[in-house]
Amino acid sequence: MANDKITMLKLKRMLQLLDAGRSMNQVCAELHMSKRTVHSYKERAEQSEIPLYVLRQMPDEQLNALLQPPSSVPVPDARKAELDKRLDHFLAELKRPYVTKYLLWEEYRRECPDGYQYTQFKKYLNQYRESKEYSYSNTYLPGHEMLIDFAGDKLYYRDKGSGEWVPVDILCCILPYSNKAFAMALPRTTQEWLFYGLGKCLQSWGRAPAIARSDNMSQWVHRESKYERPFTESTDEWATYYDIIPDVARVKKPKDKAPVEGLVSIVYKYVYARMRDEVYDSLDALNRRIAELVAELNDRPLSKRGRSRNEIFFEEEYSQMHGIPDTPFSFRYRKTVKVGPDYHVIVGEEQHRYSVPYKYVGSEVTVLWDVETVEVYDGLTRILSCKRDHTPYGKTTLDEHMPPNHLAYKRSREKGAMDYLKRASEIGPETRWAIGKLLSGSVIPQYAYRDCDSFFRLAVNHGPKRIESACALIHQSTEIFSFKLLKNMIRNNTDKAAADGTDKVVSTTPNNPDVRGASSYKHVS
Repeated sequence: MANDKITMLKLKRMLQLLDAGRSMNQVCAELHMSKRTVHSYKERAEQSEIPLYVLRQMPDEQLNALLQPPSSVPVPDARKAELDKRLDHFLAELKRPYVTKYLLWEEYRRECPDGYQYTQFKKYLNQYRESKEYSYSNTYLPGHEMLIDFAGDKLYYRDKGSGEWVPVDILCCILPYSNKAFAMALPRTTQEWLFYGLGKCLQSWGRAPAIARSDNMSQWVHRESKYERPFTESTDEWATYYDIIPDVARVKKPKDKAPVEGLVSIVYKYVYARMRDEVYDSLDALNRRIAELVAELNDRPLSKRGRSRNEIFFEEEYSQMHGIPDTPFSFRYRKTVKVGPDYHVIVGEEQHRYSVPYKYVGSEVTVLWDVETVEVYDGLTRILSCKRDHTPYGKTTLDEHMPPNHLAYKRSREKGAMDYLKRASEIGPETRWAIGKLLSGSVIPQYAYRDCDSFFRLAVNHGPKRIESACALIHQSTEIFSFKLLKNMIRNNTDKAAADGTDKVVSTTPNNPDVRGASSYKHVS
């Protein structure tokens, strides 16, 4: 069409061909343009009365104004003018919770019954919003800072004991210059676990940046203040330990840490998606798989940079970062408690109990614990150091911490049939036979164990030789054995009478004239 605009390059080429004396047909064939279009531009050039070689040398803007057909002027639309008045208000309303474009359109149509339909309304609203949105592109220096965030969605592992699914939070960290990623599953997002995870992150990188930036999570900052440091004491301790400057993003400004927001999305697609059908029975197993996938991600070439995250990190970032201590930062809780009569102290949110030597009952001790270890001090003397057990309301008791009577009772509760038979064999074969009868004579093992304990107490009180002889005496006359039978024999000294050859049964009947004996009944037929 004659009024179609052409590119400035094609327009100057057309002027060049016309100035060289080419015919209309030759120009149309070379530029693939219609005669009508070429004629319209040639006519406007002639009307300008400016030589063609001068027109070719004009700046694009001036040549465009001189030869290009005027743009069509849209017909004024009263509906558009009415809508334009409301666009700022609509954009402000869209920032409020639960407000949708459809709701705003319904309100707009009530005020302007002849206004646009929903499709046109959305078109103009979106165009206006895009014209008002400006994006600043952050520039990151090699090894200068790391960004920290938690993924919103959780992963799960199946507990081996209960079979229940246990949710875990995913910590994500990134070096924005190289996009080197780190991700790790944590049981909770509390301070102790956050700084434990950050320590593992720096260990995996082998170096530390100058700055660490997070959002306004309560574990990182405790207040918004213009004049005071907003960071928690734990944040300052961690930052001091690694010689890092802590920083915080502005409230409700996710673009301040856009790379880590992007990393969360990548972790969803690269890690979560690949693990969707996989089942793990522990947090450690889950973390091993996450680390494997993140390592693959760091080795994949970036489409726009031609190198992997690891290549950029080691070639450009690693040397710009500073070293880290050999031992990772340990966020430690501390409390002073009085040891109760059960010689245990309670640790952590899980309320797990740990034993201390029983001689410290009633003493005040200092308890220190982190994610991995528990320590208890009496003054400067360490009286307990063990691995932390995260089992809720569980109990960890060491044998050496127990009083002798408690330890003996515990061991008696832990005994089984083989323990009793072994102890009986040390006394003699008849004792082993008797214990075997006790163990096999009860349906409920605990009842049999109780009789066995009573049996051995009798052996302690009367000596193992007498017990062995008494069991032999019983075994000679019957294959039935009970603890009551043995107890009565020992109490009545029946075993001693048999050993003396008297076979006399000691009677407990009182000897006085008021007691009638067998002679009183001789006349009874």
